[in-house]
Amino acid sequence: MRISFIIAALALSLSAFAAKVEVDVVGMTCGMCVEAITKELTATEKAENILVSVENKKAQFVEVKGKKLSDAEIKAAIKKAGYEAVKIYRR
Repeated sequence: MRISFIIAALALSLSAFAAKVEVDVVGMTCGMCVEAITKELTATEKAENILVSVENKKAQFVEVKGKKLSDAEIKAAIKKAGYEAVKIYRR
């Protein structure tokens, strides 16, 4: 019984970690692109520590604890900014 309690506590603590997300983005060319994508991801209220790189053509962020962004939500936010999310990685 004690082992099952430990396993349950471990599973609960692991689910508390926020996912790190990286998105390949097509169409970015300048600092305004960075601002637009950052604004739209922030507006979801589910992303924090947002870092957008024109050089790497990527957007990176951490999901707010307890708030998961679906792939569709990520793609919609980036599309609203005027760009295309082509691949999404979760860690």
